[in-house]
Amino acid sequence: RFSGLLGIDPYMGMDGVRALEDAVVNMGFIGAHLYPHWFDLEPNQARYYPFYSKCIELDIPIQMQVGQYRCRSVGRPIYLDDIACDLPELKLIGSHVGIPWENEMIAMAWKHENVYICTDAHSPKYWPPSVVQYLNSYGQDKVIFGTDFPVLRFKRTVDEINQLALKPLVRRKFMRDNVLKLYNLGDKIT
Repeated sequence: RFSGLLGIDPYMGMDGVRALEDAVVNMGFIGAHLYPHWFDLEPNQARYYPFYSKCIELDIPIQMQVGQYRCRSVGRPIYLDDIACDLPELKLIGSHVGIPWENEMIAMAWKHENVYICTDAHSPKYWPPSVVQYLNSYGQDKVIFGTDFPVLRFKRTVDEINQLALKPLVRRKFMRDNVLKLYNLGDKIT
């Protein structure tokens, strides 16, 4: 099963906001997606806020890249703090684990009710111990599975997750339940 996330371009202004609404209302998209480094613009900048407001109105999350990039990184997890303080209803998902600032990402997810972590783009066998500890304990409701396919292949990623010795309930939440809740898919998938 596949569901779409609409890519956000902050330079489209209100045309982009209307496109987001159309994608969700008329085409069945379930969320928004953002790579701040493509625009060399930190995610806490004003250009994004109309999109964030529309996400709140539509009750959809926005998933965005956090962590390092090739050159100057505009995706530090700490930028989510401003957004979550300004718009506490907005469901924010920090992709790519936040590496090399994974502890900053964990702090944002722990501090803010609607900030989550997606574990894509980094092989589970190389996750920092703090990420596994957070997932397997007090962060079990705040982390979702991802691969960033084709960056990581599904079988390899799942095999590596099986080596992490996650508690059975934690593994189920991580691999399934958390994303169903976060994306409001509970009634659509059995």
